[in-house]
Amino acid sequence: MQRDLDTPTWSGNQPVGPEPTPPGRNRKWLIAAVAGVALVGAGSAAVYAYAGSSKSTSGPDAQKHVPVITTPTVAQATAATQHFLTSWAAADLNGAAQTTDQPSSAQSALGTFASGLHASKIAFTGVAAGPADPAVAHALRTTFHTTATLTGGGSFAYAGSADVLVVDGKPEVHWAPSVLYPGLKPGQTLAFGSIPATTAKVVDRHGAALTGQTFPSLAGVISELQTRDAGKATRTKGQGVEIADASGKTVKVLHVVQPAVAGTIRTTLDAGLEVAAQKAVKDSHIGTMPSDVVAIDYTTGEIRAMAFRGGDAAFNGAAAPGSTMKMITSATLFDKAGMRPSDKSACVKQTVINGQTFHNFQNESDPNADLTKDFAISCNTGFIDAATKNLHSGDLREEARDVFGIGDWNIGVPTTDGNVPDEKGSTNQIAAQSIGQGQVTMNTLAMASVAATIADGAFHQPIIVPGLPQQAAARPISVATATALRQMMTVTANAPYGTAEPRMTGIPGGAKTGTAETAKGTNGWFAAYDTTNHLAVDALVIGGKEGVLSAGYVARDVLTAG
Repeated sequence: MQRDLDTPTWSGNQPVGPEPTPPGRNRKWLIAAVAGVALVGAGSAAVYAYAGSSKSTSGPDAQKHVPVITTPTVAQATAATQHFLTSWAAADLNGAAQTTDQPSSAQSALGTFASGLHASKIAFTGVAAGPADPAVAHALRTTFHTTATLTGGGSFAYAGSADVLVVDGKPEVHWAPSVLYPGLKPGQTLAFGSIPATTAKVVDRHGAALTGQTFPSLAGVISELQTRDAGKATRTKGQGVEIADASGKTVKVLHVVQPAVAGTIRTTLDAGLEVAAQKAVKDSHIGTMPSDVVAIDYTTGEIRAMAFRGGDAAFNGAAAPGSTMKMITSATLFDKAGMRPSDKSACVKQTVINGQTFHNFQNESDPNADLTKDFAISCNTGFIDAATKNLHSGDLREEARDVFGIGDWNIGVPTTDGNVPDEKGSTNQIAAQSIGQGQVTMNTLAMASVAATIADGAFHQPIIVPGLPQQAAARPISVATATALRQMMTVTANAPYGTAEPRMTGIPGGAKTGTAETAKGTNGWFAAYDTTNHLAVDALVIGGKEGVLSAGYVARDVLTAG
């Protein structure tokens, strides 16, 4: 229902209830819709503004009338402002509007001012005329003090101002949104209601504070958590007065009646392990090469640490995973082709598939190798032979998605999803993707999760905010497959010929190394898990020639710190 603008919005100290929120506003603020025009400049601009005034003479010659505008005296400016404010305070909105040079705009704005602020009373004191306003030709600026009594509690006081002109011999207040509040612009509104809580504190799983200054790698994560209001359940909004734009977004909080409580956003991170991770990505063995690492509690999927140097490839990278992909490929051979770790698959120095040559990174060769030996020495040709003979297009993709959960995750902050494309019938693509080349892309978060799934025998979608829903895998990893993969990763970590053995000394668990060839060189990968602290870790070093000689140091630093 439209309020009769001639009906007082307040009467003495009697409070006025809130008006209905306008349709389409999904907002708890009661908005004071301010209709107004921008301050006009001197000369012809001033004449144009008044030519369209609602006070223009009616009839055919109305548009020909050009008002005469002159500068008021101090006494005229003071009296005109006092008249305007007295009518406004008495809720004579029509009377107040008629003292301005734009009555229609003024009455519309004044009519909703009190309801927008929940003001039961408004008072003005200290009216005084000052110097000329250089922004409005012929205007004198007057000042006054405004106090609005808020039905929500307390009062809102501020210094106000208005310009006064003499139009056709009559002193009038020059209407602009800033008459309601200094600096208020067209399209902006004043409102009383809930004000958002200030930036929440982000803490680790033990309650220790996490800041971007202390943990530079977490700066983006912390900002995302605060922006997404992941800890809103622990936060309390306050009450006060704000300026809002036309869309209802807060421009500025002007006055606080009840302070907001910032609250706390708890994460799954561990500050102590995060310190170790940030040191690890700067390990002296890798020089200045960009690197990143992620550590996950493999029994829950909770992320304990993430760090990077040279860009966030930990959560938002997308690179060929090299031979760490053989964890997924092995599972696919077991589940789709019925193969076992002891099945023979000769390791030769190189093999040719439809004219494309694939080779082992260090020309490894063992004609009697089985899948376990191929895995431990990271033999590409042994896996390519097994994959191209036993797998079909889409098998790797299905295993990655259905068993290891590779796909669209909501961990609490944005991440880049791992991707294993369908080979679309290409034997060459099956060969390439089986060894983590071709079009397969992963980041360290995804590969840490793969290692975690193997270690625990179950997929737990990674999360960084405790309690977030964790998507389940479409098909649980079988006990036989998980057991076989752990055995193969244990051999890789402990056997003298295992590529991960130099970095896994003294660490009970399993590992898989990877060296991915790229257009610019090679990247080193290292995925591992530790059964004593239930951590699964993956590290990536951009430019690393071998996983064990680059990413292996980063992963070991984190595993031994946990």
